Amino acid sequence: MPLVDESWRVKFERVREDGFSRLQGLWVLREIVLPIIMKLLTALCVPYVLAKGVFPVLGYPLVINSAVYRFAWLGCLCLSFLCFCAKRFHVWFTNLHNSIRDDRYLIGRRLHNYGEHVEKANEAGSSTELQDTILLGTGLNQQDHDADVGLRLRRVNHQQVG
Repeated sequence: MPLVDESWRVKFERVREDGFSRLQGLWVLREIVLPIIMKLLTALCVPYVLAKGVFPVLGYPLVINSAVYRFAWLGCLCLSFLCFCAKRFHVWFTNLHNSIRDDRYLIGRRLHNYGEHVEKANEAGSSTELQDTILLGTGLNQQDHDADVGLRLRRVNHQQVG
């Protein structure tokens, strides 16, 4: 629901836990009743003020003012819905971006098989095999791995020639 979030659940649980005999009237009025009344008054008053106050002052004809008055609440409802959807999509895209970033860079995860690759590479006795094993463990694709191995081979050949 667009107007309800986690804080409302906590408020209503507090009222339920306090019970009717220990109910704090001023707190209930300030934290529950007034926000609801303010949202309802805003939903009623803003379209009315726009339709009866702003548009007639701008000098529009009676037909336009009548149409604005007729569709003011529907327009405000649609605008509120679009704002709500925009906020939700922003949160969704932010979560999607963070999820992709975390998967890409392995944030918050531990390489559990890192020690196994190091032990296997030490048994093989070659530092290039160790580097290849670590490279494969990081999740690089085969093309990146082949390019890296080719670069190393060129460096070794260049050092042997020079």
